[in-house]
Amino acid sequence: MVSRRSSFLGVALLSGATLAYEVGLTRLFAVQQFYHFAFLVISLAVLGLAAGGVYLSLGRRPGTLAVPAWGFALAALVAYAVLQVLPFDSYSLAWDGRQAVVLLVYVLSAAAPFFFSGWLTCAAIAMAGTESRLPYAASLLGGSLGGSLALWVGGAASGEAVVFVAASLGAAAAATFSTVPNRRVTAAVVALACLIPAARLPTAWSLRLSPYKPLRAALQAPGSVLRETAWSPTTRLDVVQSDAFHIFPGLRLNTTLDLPHQIGVFLDGEGPYPLTALDPDAPSAPLLAAALPSNLAYRLRPSASTLLLRSAAGTEVGLALASGAASVTAVIEEPLVTDRLRGSFVEQSGAIALNSRVTIVSTSTRSALAARAGPFQVIEFALRDPDRPIRSGAFSLNEEYDLTVEALQQAFDRLTPDGLLMVTRWLGTPPSDESRAWATLLAAADRPGRPPLNGRVLAFRSMRTATLMASPSTLLPQDLTTVRAFLNQNGYDPIYLPGLRPDELNRHNQLPRDVYHEMFVALLEDREATLRSYELDIRPATDDRPFYLQFFRWRQTPEILAELGRTWQPFGGSGFLVLVLLLGLIVAVSVPLVAVPWRRLRTTARPPPSGSRPVVYFAAIGFGYLLIEVSLVQQATRLLDRPAVALTAVLTVLLLASGVGSLLSTRLRLSILFPVLMMTLGLIAWGLPSVLSQAQGWPMEARLAVTAAILCPPGLFMGVPFARGLAATDGGIVPLAWAANGAASGVAGVLAAMVSLSFGLRATLVAGGVAYLVAWWASPERRTRQ
Repeated sequence: MVSRRSSFLGVALLSGATLAYEVGLTRLFAVQQFYHFAFLVISLAVLGLAAGGVYLSLGRRPGTLAVPAWGFALAALVAYAVLQVLPFDSYSLAWDGRQAVVLLVYVLSAAAPFFFSGWLTCAAIAMAGTESRLPYAASLLGGSLGGSLALWVGGAASGEAVVFVAASLGAAAAATFSTVPNRRVTAAVVALACLIPAARLPTAWSLRLSPYKPLRAALQAPGSVLRETAWSPTTRLDVVQSDAFHIFPGLRLNTTLDLPHQIGVFLDGEGPYPLTALDPDAPSAPLLAAALPSNLAYRLRPSASTLLLRSAAGTEVGLALASGAASVTAVIEEPLVTDRLRGSFVEQSGAIALNSRVTIVSTSTRSALAARAGPFQVIEFALRDPDRPIRSGAFSLNEEYDLTVEALQQAFDRLTPDGLLMVTRWLGTPPSDESRAWATLLAAADRPGRPPLNGRVLAFRSMRTATLMASPSTLLPQDLTTVRAFLNQNGYDPIYLPGLRPDELNRHNQLPRDVYHEMFVALLEDREATLRSYELDIRPATDDRPFYLQFFRWRQTPEILAELGRTWQPFGGSGFLVLVLLLGLIVAVSVPLVAVPWRRLRTTARPPPSGSRPVVYFAAIGFGYLLIEVSLVQQATRLLDRPAVALTAVLTVLLLASGVGSLLSTRLRLSILFPVLMMTLGLIAWGLPSVLSQAQGWPMEARLAVTAAILCPPGLFMGVPFARGLAATDGGIVPLAWAANGAASGVAGVLAAMVSLSFGLRATLVAGGVAYLVAWWASPERRTRQ
């Protein structure tokens, strides 16, 4: 007989393993495939947990809880093996039916560990009877540690190691549930054995990347050599040596300049971000810098003090120095990169990190803008991202807090009165990326008390890039003379200049119709009407809607469907429609997940349950929890700099606080708790943006403390309703409650992304509050009083 203490320890261990596996799988999918596959893990997790409750409702009770614990450990290892062995080609999904089968196998194998975890946890709760809150609390408290463990293991070892650590914890949980000594010893040995590949992963077991990941493609070039692979808690870094890298956006294709050698830096398989052996003091350096778009800022403001943002590997730093910048404060977000700029790659980077005129800051753009007072004469938002065709929609879900209206407003506040703000983006076809950047720049620069906007902004294009500039003050005639000379010298075409003449347009990189000029002028003259009428959604990105690469509008749907399977771009042209498809699939899966235990309970319970309000209650709790969680994770990303850190911090604090709430559930009445929760969520929805702005520039420890302080109250209150609901209902409802809660959470995970993309993060938080209002209406305590 397993003691109660061992049972709760086993539940906590497996819950920690489950969260570690979830976070680890998120990272692996992001590296192997694309960001949207990482997002899919959230829904897989909650649906797999719900399926465990369904299985239990069918009377499939384990002789010992060691059985599902063993199942989790083995399933986690099998899931990683499937990722390695089975090739999945997401780009051909639209026309190759076999890939749909492969994707199904991917999904089922990835969800299997969650099934076993849900089976075990639900069984432990059902077996606890009137003390069901205790194993439920153990699962929340154990889970709160799993995310932090995954982050630490990913940085100390590798992203792949997290899966093996999760399997080890699963085997350890099996040991706590085993009543036979030999089986307990066997489980302990397996747990230790799983740590061996976690500590030193064989090269052959390293994560196999999609053939369409830029890193995989770069390694196919003749002579390419992978020089280094390293993991941090939030990023995988790869460095590739190749003669194929010549990355200078905006440089004319027919240039005769001798280009310095570059090596490619890849972050999570994306890139390449060039590391350039450019000595800014060499005689050839100013010649190269003068042929690139960013040089214009330094012709207009010689010897400028510069804040350089969004530099991935530092190439822009050397170019700014070569252009004549007196000093450069460079923000390079990834510590793995800054460490190498100061160490192993000093020579390959032109020793920029050792230059006395350079200060390198390893933080996010927003934290740098909040913490660095300036003023600066030039602030440059570098073109960090590779060119990504908008038809794919593959990056629609990426948050870009450094390209929002609020970010650019912060940048304007750091400029001298005659300073220049510069943003370079890729030209989109049709106009998209550069047009959203222009609309965002105009919205940020258009402030009361400033001179007319049309005299303070300019834009020009090369063959593939658009560079936008704005100043707090009116551009002087001599400034515009310098601009025109620079454009003519480098073969750039103006998109918008104060006093622009028709004969100056479309002279060098000629288009059948200068659609970029037309769009930019329309946005300048009537921004709101142009934004409403345009075929794509190019509204300025904001902190509430930070999805810079989301351009989808419903009016595009017929064209997208007509082209489905006829273009090499994946997902039919829109990441948003992938969410619609995914929502339909998850709803189709969720209905039987609830219907099966409901029907089973109706036929076996004596007396059978009357009405569907218990299902509504537990489903609403799951629905609301996930909506609130997703909204808070996405908003915390701005404060904590990295999505992985934000995910881990929010999950850790919410689950820890909810575990405490579950333990206190016997003391908190739902009639009091729900109104308090509503008021708490209202305060967060109203005040969170201001709190995030105030804390943005604080040290990371202080920002983590602020995050915890914000999340603890709602987390504690949200931990009460499930445990309290179980205590107020018949114990036989546990599998149904568990399945309904998980199925609704799965739907909410996808719906949260759709609501955030369409209406904003605050709307997602409010929707979560509405779900808890529904739970209040359906609460068992309220029914008892009636």
